[in-house]
Amino acid sequence: MLHYGFSEVSDGNMSFLWGDEADVVANRTKFIESAGIKPELVSIIQLEHGDKIHYVAKSLGNALNKSAAAAVTADAIATDRKGLGLMLIVADCIPAVLYDTQNAALAIIHAGRKGVEQDILTKTIAWMNEKFGSAISDMELIGGPSIAKESYVFDDTKEIDVAFWGDFLSIGADKKYHMDVAGKFCSQAKLAGLTDPQIAMSKIDTFADRHYFSHRRSTAENKPEGRFALLAYID
Repeated sequence: MLHYGFSEVSDGNMSFLWGDEADVVANRTKFIESAGIKPELVSIIQLEHGDKIHYVAKSLGNALNKSAAAAVTADAIATDRKGLGLMLIVADCIPAVLYDTQNAALAIIHAGRKGVEQDILTKTIAWMNEKFGSAISDMELIGGPSIAKESYVFDDTKEIDVAFWGDFLSIGADKKYHMDVAGKFCSQAKLAGLTDPQIAMSKIDTFADRHYFSHRRSTAENKPEGRFALLAYID
C-alpha cells in the first residue's frame, strides 16, 4: 500500500538551507513520525535540477542529518523495499509520486522547469521499467502542489526555450509570459503512455496558496524563504 503526504507551512520549514538546524530537525521529525514511519527509515536527496535517479535498497537514514542529507545528489529517488521512506524538499517545483501498483515499487520526483526540460519523468518511468519491470499500465502518477502558470511569469523569453515549451508558454492579460510547468509535465506523462485515470495533478498554486512555501512569493515579497516536504513509502 502506498502512503504519501506533503507538509505545509504550519509544519515548519523543512530545509537546512533556510532555517536553524535544530528547528529543521524538529520539524522533519514531527512530520515524518506523523506519517507513521520512523525518521531513521527515511532517505532524502539533495536536489540539483537534473535528471539523476538514485536507488535505495536500504535506508540511508539521512533525513535528520544535515551533512549526510547533502551527500546524495539526484532529482528522483526510488525503492522497491517496503517500509523505507523517501523524501524530498521543494518550493514551487513539482513534487511527484510515481507508483507501480503491480510490483509495489516507488519513485518520487523533483520536477522543476529544468527537470521538465530534461524529461525526468519519462526517464524515471523507463528506469523503473528496467529496474523493477514496471509496466506503464500499472503506474500511478501523483503531482503535488506547485507554481501555476498564472503565477510563473517572465518579462521576456531571453532565457526560455520557446520551442520546447510551445503552447505551455503563453502571453497573459498582463502582457507577460506565463509558463505552465505542470501542464507540460502532465503532457509528458501522457506521451509516455499514462492515461488520465492514472494521473492526479494537484490544482494548488504554491505562489497563491500560503499553506505552502513558495520561492517566487518569498522573493517578490522580500520575505524569509522556506521549503515543504514530500514523503512517501510503501508497506
